[in-house]
Order: sequence, then structure tokens, then C-alpha cells
Amino acid sequence: MRITFAGAAGTVTGSCFFVETKGVKLLVDCGMFQGLPELEARNAEPFPFDPAEVDWLVLTHGHLDHLGLVPRLVREGFQGRGICTVPTRDIAQVMLMDAARIQEEEEGGALYTVEDALESLDRLAVTVEYGEEVELGKGVRVRFHDAGHILGAAFVEIQAEGKTLVFSGDLGNRGKPLVEDPSYPPKADVLVLESTYGDRLHPPVEESIEELRRVIVETLASGGNVVIPSFALERTQEVLYILFRLWKERRIPRTKIFLDSPLATQATKIFERYTERFPEPARKLFRKKEDPFDFELLEYTLTKAASKKIAEENGVIIIAGSGMCTGGRILYHLKANLPRPESSIVFVGYQAEGTLGRAILDGAFEVEILGSVVPVRAAVWRIEGLSAHADQEILLDWALHADPGQVFLVHGEPHALGALASRLASLGYSVHIPAWHETVEL
Repeated sequence: MRITFAGAAGTVTGSCFFVETKGVKLLVDCGMFQGLPELEARNAEPFPFDPAEVDWLVLTHGHLDHLGLVPRLVREGFQGRGICTVPTRDIAQVMLMDAARIQEEEEGGALYTVEDALESLDRLAVTVEYGEEVELGKGVRVRFHDAGHILGAAFVEIQAEGKTLVFSGDLGNRGKPLVEDPSYPPKADVLVLESTYGDRLHPPVEESIEELRRVIVETLASGGNVVIPSFALERTQEVLYILFRLWKERRIPRTKIFLDSPLATQATKIFERYTERFPEPARKLFRKKEDPFDFELLEYTLTKAASKKIAEENGVIIIAGSGMCTGGRILYHLKANLPRPESSIVFVGYQAEGTLGRAILDGAFEVEILGSVVPVRAAVWRIEGLSAHADQEILLDWALHADPGQVFLVHGEPHALGALASRLASLGYSVHIPAWHETVEL
């Protein structure tokens, strides 16, 4: 048995792991690279395996860096079956169709088409619940467990050739309002572990909510706008939940809140179908017919005309995508608000190296947006406690429960990978940081 690290090796994005057993060949995720141009160029590179030989595609969750290349996989010959949790299947439909439309608009040539995306969704034929075991053939079995990252996200336990392999997918933070805490893993022979925040600790969630509240109050008092670049999936819904709570508790001023993202609007509709999967406080809220996704301050701007009208507003909260500011309507709001010292840009999620969001967060004095050089005069905030990723402490605690014979660290930038590797090695674990396309015999 062996694993080829086809993505998320030495970097955060592009998760893709090819597992070859004696009887079954399977792929854990098939994600898109994002960030630096040299990373995004990998999206067009040949896969280090033949897509036609893959029997199963195992999807951990619905973020593009984990499923964004599935249509290309299908286009290049994948005829196997896909398996994921029930919510992930619904999320995949929204995410892949949106990604395919964007691909078709690319001037440099599309990686895939809407037709490819539709065919890839047909391949996602098997859906499971957490804890359910599925036989993939030849004695290979898979079980999905709650990763606590976003709605439907899972880490996967694979039994093959007498060994237990655990792929963490993306592990979540603890104490989040809309997803349960990550489940603990079973004892593992091999652990493939994400390392996004392997070099830091998050502040408590409530502390971060108070920080967000303070930024909102101070910014609105000075006459500025609060601009929140937000991922369409999970982060947007969580921010809406927090803003609803702050408003209900009269801790923020009464002001308009714009959700300016058609994709986030679609994702929010999916979340509303799965409210019974939320942690108890959120379930209780929805049972009382109080809806954090539909309250009087909140306005969904579905058309471009409605989006442009936001520029006429002052003293408002604007949530828009993309979350790393690489495209979408957020660019127009940044162009309008970055030059304004009274406005605030609030980052609530990871910003990959090479993205506009990362440049702003790292203190750029000016940035290029839509062909114009824009000065950065607005206040820039990073609120880490709202992260959907586990920090170093959670990752270590989780890994210790797996007590693996071998750990492979993936899905992290070099410093985070190195810091987490050092901590695990100091505890006596065998740790390896694989290179892109490296194959390891197990």
C-alpha cells in the first residue's frame, strides 16, 4: 500500500491524496490550488496518477481546495464512484457549478466546463452519515467522522491491508456556533494531518466576538463601513449568526447589514435545510422561529445593480466574497473603502500566500484592484478566534488520541508545518512532511 501526495504538500491548498491498495485505488479529495501564481499553475499540471484507474473518490468536505478539481478529474477519465456526507453532496453542487461558470469565463482557457461539473456531480453517488461504514471492495472500508470544520465536513478512517489510515481533512476549531466540535479519531497506524495553524493558538471564540463587536461600534461611530471578506461556506453563516446575536443583545448599533454574495446566499439556503445538525444553542434558536439568516437588518443583494447601490450607503456592514479577495464583489467594496481611514476591513478567515487578502493583512500601503492602485488607509483587523481551523493545541490533542505509528503533515505553509512537526517529534512520534507528488510506501 502506498500514498502519493498529489496536493496540499508544503502548502495549504490543493488537497489530493492517492491511496493504492492491493485491490482498490482511491483518492481522498481532489482540490484546487489557490494563492501564488506558481501554485495556481499546478491546477493544469498532469495528475501523478491515471484518473481512469481511480475506483473511488472520497470527499472530506465542500471547500474548493478539497473538491475544486473533481470536474477536471472526470474530464480526464475518472469513471469510479464518489462518496461523501449528505450535506457535502448538496454543498458540492453549489460550489462546483459556481466554479465551472468562473472557469468558462477565464481568458486563459478553462480547466473544465459546466458540463464537466454536472457529470462530476453524477459521480458523487454515495452519501453517508457520520459513523457509517462503507465497503469499497477487496476488504477496503471507509468511515466518516465529524471534523467540526464546516457543515458536513469529515475526517475519514480507512481500513486496508490490516492497517488503519486516518485523513484529517480540515479539522475545526472548538466552541463554534454552527458546527459541533471535532470528534476524536480512532487509533491509527497512519495519520495524514492538516497543519494550517500548526504554529499558533487561537484566542477564545467569545473574546473574538467581543473584538468584532468593538470594531463595529467604533467604525460605525466614526462614519465608516465595516467590510468583511468572507468565505461563502460556513464563515458567512457564522458571521450572520454572530451579528444577529449581537443585535438581539443590543450590543451593536442598529444598522444595515448587506450580504453581497450570490454564492453565499445559495450556501445559506443549504444551511437552513440542516439546522438540526447545529449545536444545541443554535438549534434552540431556530426552533423558536428566530432566523439569524433572515432578520430585519439583513439584506441579500442578488443583482449587480443592488450590489452597486451599496456604494451609496454609509455606516453599514458589508459581507462579500471571495474570502481571500481573489475575485468577486468584495473587490468593489475594497476599492471603495480601503482609501477611507474611517472604514474597517475585518478578516475572519485564512488568507493564502499570494492573495490580495494576504497582501492587505501583511500591511501593504497600496494594492492593485481592478486595474487601479488603491491606497490602504482603512483600519485592517484579523480576528483569529473565528477561524474554522484547529489551532496547534487542538491539532496536538487530536493527534495524541490517534496515537499514530506514522504522521504525515500536509495542508500548511512551511513555518506551520515545521512548528507542528517539532511538537509531535518531541512527543516521540515519527513525523514526515511530504513533498508535492512524493509517493510513500506504507
